[in-house]
Amino acid sequence: MKLPVGLALLGVVALGGCGEGAPGHDSGPGTAGAIEVARFPLSEGAIPPGADAAFDPAVSQDGGGSLRVQTSQGGRLRLYRLDDLGPVQGEVAFTGFLRSSGLSGRAVLEMWCRPAEGEAAFVRGYGSAVTGNSEWAPQEVRFSNPGLCRNPVSIELNVLIEGAGTVWIDDLRVWSVPAG
Repeated sequence: MKLPVGLALLGVVALGGCGEGAPGHDSGPGTAGAIEVARFPLSEGAIPPGADAAFDPAVSQDGGGSLRVQTSQGGRLRLYRLDDLGPVQGEVAFTGFLRSSGLSGRAVLEMWCRPAEGEAAFVRGYGSAVTGNSEWAPQEVRFSNPGLCRNPVSIELNVLIEGAGTVWIDDLRVWSVPAG
């Protein structure tokens, strides 16, 4: 199934440092020692004019509102691009929560890594996809081969929606996970 590219682009983030992840946080990767690299709280001010998504204060996994996407055919919602990451030690994980209503296909998190040398690589979280009418479901994607994302120039964080329906997105985070 061919999908239209680019429902919206929410922002570009230049990273300056890392912080400790919230111990036991529900959207953190299931690996001890993970460090939160970036967190993307969603708010009405985070949605640019003309985006194909809207802030929904009434539906939220974490109590602060969520991003709602209504689509008649699906597509790729480009969320954030992280620049200036530097060398990655271990793995990069992208976590969050998805919820769906009337979704004829499925929705998953997607992460693209664009290295300084070599081809871009991507990973999609099909193992935890939401479909139909679902409650909030935790999502996590990471490269099973960390060598594919060692020295990224940028990392793009997306949600891939296959089919018509409504998808809510909440509590997005990026983690550095020690090699194990």
